[in-house]
Amino acid sequence: MNKNNLDLANFIVSFGSMNGYSSTILQTKRALDLHNLSNLSHEEHDGDLLKDALDGIEAAQKYGFSTKGIIEINTSFTHSEEDPTIPGHLRNSDSNPNDAVVILLDPKGSTEGAYFAPSDITEEDLDKIVNEYNSSDKNVKDAWRVFARISKLQPFQDGNKRTALIAANAAYNTWNSKEYLTLPFDNIDHAEFMINLMRYYKAKDNEAEDKALERMVATLPSPKEVQYHLDHEVKLENVDINDLKTKNVKSFYKNVKSHGLDK
Repeated sequence: MNKNNLDLANFIVSFGSMNGYSSTILQTKRALDLHNLSNLSHEEHDGDLLKDALDGIEAAQKYGFSTKGIIEINTSFTHSEEDPTIPGHLRNSDSNPNDAVVILLDPKGSTEGAYFAPSDITEEDLDKIVNEYNSSDKNVKDAWRVFARISKLQPFQDGNKRTALIAANAAYNTWNSKEYLTLPFDNIDHAEFMINLMRYYKAKDNEAEDKALERMVATLPSPKEVQYHLDHEVKLENVDINDLKTKNVKSFYKNVKSHGLDK
């Protein structure tokens, strides 16, 4: 199988994983290869996220890792219903009360331990993130710090983590190597990554943030693991859960139903 677009497809799946993207790497690759979104499992929803990803990457490549580049990435998110109402708009709750953001971290939905994002964002806030990275060793952990800091800052109305992921790749300049920074592809590792990102949100000082960041990075697959994953992705055939009707299928999560096969 021609592997062109395989790495990009993997990035798009990772990018979309934060907003319910359900197409596989291979389905995404076919959509890219054939320029046909009907190859996706959910053409409209996943297609919109795919277009956001491509436009965001284009903006990042055009403007580089800069404050303007970060803003332009978010400005390009215009396809999905989960995109900001005003793309590229830096939140200012003084002029728009809807710009005030509170992130609920309690799985039960209570406000206990909620993270209250800064109410008013300026370009100077993004300048600090850019300048800190440019003054760093510019290693992979520094790039993931870009992701964590933008995510925590919540500079835009929506699409902040997606903006942050593209910005982190712009900082690390993965466009030529195609060794994209992606979230864990294992679902449990992905969940642990997000839990540690929540810890980063809750951190009150640099030391606590760095500890949370270390835990985030620890969940990420190595480049060899990513390559192994991609090499085997093209060989895998999905198992249809409906073929397991003779099995006693149980979900680890009590509130999740396995297509009517729960026991």
